[in-house]
Amino acid sequence: MVKKNRTVQIFSCLTFSLVATIVSSCSIPSRHAKAFDSKQALRSALIDSLEPKTKKIVSERNVSRSLATLIESRNPAISEIDLQWVGRKEIDPMNFDNVVRSNAVIRTNWLQKWYQSEGSGTSLILLKRTRKDRFINEIGETLPVTAVVKATEKSLKILLYDLLDPKNDQSEVPEIARDYTAPINYITRRTKLIPRILAIINANRYMNRIGLRRMNPYDPNKIPVILIHGFKANPRAWINLINQLQADPEIRNRYQFWTFSYPTGLPLLYSAMRLRKELQQMQKKYDPAGLNPNLQEIVLVGHSMGGILSRLMISQNNEELPSWLPSPINNSLLSNNAKNLATDMFFFKPQKYIGRVIFIATPHRGIKIASLKISRMINSIIRIPIEIQNSLLSGLRLNPDIPVEEETALMKLKSIDNVNPSSYLIHSMQLEPISPRVPFHSIIGIGKFGRKKPLNKTTDLVVSYESAHIEGAKSELTVEAWHNLHKYNKTITEVGEILKQHKK
Repeated sequence: MVKKNRTVQIFSCLTFSLVATIVSSCSIPSRHAKAFDSKQALRSALIDSLEPKTKKIVSERNVSRSLATLIESRNPAISEIDLQWVGRKEIDPMNFDNVVRSNAVIRTNWLQKWYQSEGSGTSLILLKRTRKDRFINEIGETLPVTAVVKATEKSLKILLYDLLDPKNDQSEVPEIARDYTAPINYITRRTKLIPRILAIINANRYMNRIGLRRMNPYDPNKIPVILIHGFKANPRAWINLINQLQADPEIRNRYQFWTFSYPTGLPLLYSAMRLRKELQQMQKKYDPAGLNPNLQEIVLVGHSMGGILSRLMISQNNEELPSWLPSPINNSLLSNNAKNLATDMFFFKPQKYIGRVIFIATPHRGIKIASLKISRMINSIIRIPIEIQNSLLSGLRLNPDIPVEEETALMKLKSIDNVNPSSYLIHSMQLEPISPRVPFHSIIGIGKFGRKKPLNKTTDLVVSYESAHIEGAKSELTVEAWHNLHKYNKTITEVGEILKQHKK
């Protein structure tokens, strides 16, 4: 009987796993508005949307399908409908590909607050897909808009309001409907992100997904805020912060949010090198002459391991290189690829376009649990990507003077070993100060019951206060929370207050 019950339990577990795999692999419905197939249908739908007796949901569907028709035709004149763009001149609504009705976005399992307001018009999402822009996710970029239909005796007009344009803020245009959360929810659910766990062990599969990404069209009039996640995470970790801060007009009108995604099993110096190169490419694309002050005042916000990457953007490399590193410059036996990779990883300077950094639960002095046996076991199963092995480790094989085995060097390259308090990276960060030009702030978790203990005895269960505390911070806030404090309202509010004071 016991054996039979155990068989049933195993079968149930396997069935559940199979169903979960199938469900997770299914694509989420696009919910794109379908274009009308004739001018007459388009005109009738718009007229019907203005009728008082028309149900709200029917009216909104009519408007969204009408706008989709205009966008897909790329020529609003053919439909004799006047589409008037009320938004930033840098943005052309005709360059978008699809229209999604905000009320059609799935709201179940959305734990964050939904920021919307009632008013005239229909809340919509414009979606653009392009493979020409490295800074856009595969699913594309979104823009929240509101479409208001106006009619005269002779014509129909659609006023399309850009909700991220400061001129259309609620204080300026209070009568229109708004939905700031729907675009965030929509793109988050559909974006193919780096897996949180699998990417730690086998980063090689996800190297092509490393990079900076934005959710909305680039705006030269706003300062980029780069959000960098920590270990065992991906950009979804920032959804609560983006949703909450973008709803604040003072922040929404001055900043644009970007994320940096990377497999967290990678060597931290390698991830920092990739972040550095992405930021440089961002500068090259949007401000090659270095004349836009907004791109010279970028704000970095890093949680945990992401905070270390942020610190490496405003620090200089330690002159004392690790003993196991092959000489990257003068070794004639090394290939150019190996020399370039080693040089880019281990030789760097503060990036001049970083204007401020916010550290959240950042282990500046390392994490003690990284030295535990269980951590070393996890570290041992992490696979170093082929690119790094073929470049750096080829130098180890060619240099007989290096007194360590190749396997030892492999272990030292992995991210868990990097945050060991006795690691080369942590040691070098203590020797090289942060650029005095860049102000920085600390937000530190002290645990749910931290107020009952002296600060130097508190911890968020991963990072201790002593490791997260750093001298010279412009401000330091302690939060009664565990290590995921970047999702807490108190942390998000503090980040918002820091942003409001940045370069005022």
